[in-house]
Amino acid sequence: MLEKNSTSHQSQTENDYCDGVIHFGNVDWWYHNRGHASVRMATRLAKRVPTVWINSIGMRMPVPGKTEIAWARYWRKLKSLTRGLKRDPETGLYIYSPIFVPRYSPAMLNFNGWLLSLQVKIVCWRLKIKHPSAIVSMPTMTPAVERGKWVKVVFDRCDDFTTLPEADKDQVWALEKRLLEISNAAAYVHEGLMERELGLVKESVLIGHGVDFDQFVAARPIEGQRAPIPESMRNLPKPIIGFYGGMDEYRMDVELMIKIARHIHPGTLVLIGPKQMDLSRVLAEKNVKHIAQVSPKDLAVHAAHFDVGIIPFLQNEFNEMCNPTKLKEYLALGYPIVVMKLPAFQAHESLIYTANSHDKFLVRIDKALKENDPSLIEKRRAAVSGSSWDKVAARVAELLAVPIETCRL
Repeated sequence: MLEKNSTSHQSQTENDYCDGVIHFGNVDWWYHNRGHASVRMATRLAKRVPTVWINSIGMRMPVPGKTEIAWARYWRKLKSLTRGLKRDPETGLYIYSPIFVPRYSPAMLNFNGWLLSLQVKIVCWRLKIKHPSAIVSMPTMTPAVERGKWVKVVFDRCDDFTTLPEADKDQVWALEKRLLEISNAAAYVHEGLMERELGLVKESVLIGHGVDFDQFVAARPIEGQRAPIPESMRNLPKPIIGFYGGMDEYRMDVELMIKIARHIHPGTLVLIGPKQMDLSRVLAEKNVKHIAQVSPKDLAVHAAHFDVGIIPFLQNEFNEMCNPTKLKEYLALGYPIVVMKLPAFQAHESLIYTANSHDKFLVRIDKALKENDPSLIEKRRAAVSGSSWDKVAARVAELLAVPIETCRL
């Protein structure tokens, strides 16, 4: 620890730092995609200081007949609520499933804020966290954050939630604006969103995404054998065109995925990740293989056996402000990548294949499969070799006032 000149000075200096982090999350640890950027940051923060991931309380009420897999959403959330406070033995991250009322009127959001704030205080008491900082990824948790006493508050600005289907756009923006006003900083992954909100928060920081570079490179070396193929991917007809990550109806282009499957037949379209939408029409294609969620550490081993990595996203308002973590991971693997044209991909357009229509996407896949330029592998890897989640987490830890000397490894 740093030397202190006096007792009063010591107390003042220590209070400038947090002794724990509460991460108000945007996904549920127990059934969503754990490869999300916010989760990657949280697991690394947990190596530095006690960190609690508060499972998402959602943004909208699933409506049977309107919201995809509504009943499945109810059931999985009920199961999550029974878990209470748990600790992940691998990362050391604490996970808490809060009790809340799944209603999103202003009155109920304020009630849930009071209820969630009370639960967070109890969790902090149990874990002996006296001076917490908060990082917030979900705007519906704003009323809870406003009730807390924090060393620092950071808005994890990972998406523009006003564009989420079925959400109340005006209400969501009001919550986001309140959160920007009370935050010490906002950490952005999309430059366009940051520029749009300059002046609304004390400090704006473009943190971008990291990548577990060495892990992905090792899984698919230029020379030598790739990582052993997982059992779930053995004997699949080639070529293998693959995607992994969270699959939501407002992100994924179902019609495009069906066309891809038919276009590459008898090759295989592999989809890896939790089903957060109705995939029945896609899975009806006989050459589509779905693999349930795999842990981040096993992701590279699976993705290494794609012949082409794809991002078949809708060109909609929500995706205009997205920045998929998988792009840097695909680049680290070195193979051809085909994406629908979106702002987040512009910086790497010379290294990937972009399309503005379904027909062009299929043509780009054909071109990617014929690629025969080994130098592109090195160029793709060089583009992301300096990125790492440890660097991203270190910058976020600084914003949260996590003591540099603190390390729980």
